[in-house]
Amino acid sequence: MKRILIVIQDMESGGGQKSLLSFLKCLENSGKVEQYQIDLIVAKPTGIFYAQIPSSIHLCSTPKELMWLGSPLGDRVLKNSFSIKGLCGKAKWIIGKRIRLFSSDLNEEQKLWSCWKKLIPQNKKRYDIAISYMNGFPNYYVMDKVCAQKKVLWIHNEYQKLRYNVEFDRPYYESCDRIITISQKCLESFVEVFPTLKNKISILENITIKKDILNLGNDGVAVEFEERNRVKLLSVGRLGAQKGFDLAIKSAKVLKDRGVDFIWIILGEGPDRKKLQEQIDADELNNNVKLIGIRSNPYVYIKKCDIFVQTSRFEGKSIVLDEAKIFCKPIVVTNYPTVGDSIVDGQNGLIVEMNECSIADGIQRLLENTILAESFVSELRKAEGNEKELNRYIGNMLDI
Repeated sequence: MKRILIVIQDMESGGGQKSLLSFLKCLENSGKVEQYQIDLIVAKPTGIFYAQIPSSIHLCSTPKELMWLGSPLGDRVLKNSFSIKGLCGKAKWIIGKRIRLFSSDLNEEQKLWSCWKKLIPQNKKRYDIAISYMNGFPNYYVMDKVCAQKKVLWIHNEYQKLRYNVEFDRPYYESCDRIITISQKCLESFVEVFPTLKNKISILENITIKKDILNLGNDGVAVEFEERNRVKLLSVGRLGAQKGFDLAIKSAKVLKDRGVDFIWIILGEGPDRKKLQEQIDADELNNNVKLIGIRSNPYVYIKKCDIFVQTSRFEGKSIVLDEAKIFCKPIVVTNYPTVGDSIVDGQNGLIVEMNECSIADGIQRLLENTILAESFVSELRKAEGNEKELNRYIGNMLDI
């Protein structure tokens, strides 16, 4: 029985976290999980998906220092995890940022690892395979702190868009045994930076378990969508610059000025919440655009919406778009580089330019052209889930 370790930073509502949960559930449903002894370390053991981790997976106690690295001071997860080294790490991090101890050439996660690396203990177990399921400090932890015969590192986005320092990352990627990413565009982005590693990287599509997702769509009520006479728009994602919700709010202003009666729900949390809410207030859109935070079951909202809108500036391969497609929802999405991996313009969705007028035009086009919207729905009904991708996951990670 192979001993496997998987590491991820949290189980919040991100694409990488959904991907991991779907993989583990699919592995358990197939019965193949019994062939492996799988340990899972969640650096910050919280999130809406944490309680859904299958019972066949052994949840390891998170090293306190790793937990402190991944959690802000005052976070509730630290209350029962007192650590002298954790306090030292936080002090070093706060002071180091003030006196510019860390190189400005590093991105935030690289600075974090530079600060904490010596404080985090070595993992005492030996594994056949160690898998970092997320770029950033899970990659660094697996390479620096885990003893395993083989190591696999994931990248869930276009590497060049993440603004990592290449020379900091180079020894990690050169030393691992396999690199996994989620789309052809993501692969090309990585290989452009690391051309000598092109034979080491491969693509695994995110697994979507269609039956489970459709069942969850019936398990609850989307209270905010109960006003039946209004157009129901939905967007889902972290409230950060990548997801382009500032563009969504600008396009909501355009729609309102054109006389469209709608409610636009945005599911998610993140660092831009305050700024986005101020934008909503300034444009007097409080009756139209609602930031309602994270919901444990977003699928009831996807099922109830009239149009799913994604305003991202860049993505790896969007899981939430795949989920909207499962519910056969008309989709309006911005023309980010990897969008063609999910949507064929005019066939199963509308791809629009990355500005507020184009987004608003796309939404209005679907509202006014019901034949076009229904043609998208009909096309999406033909699609199936991709649970069969499980065998490729096993072959590329667990049986290398």
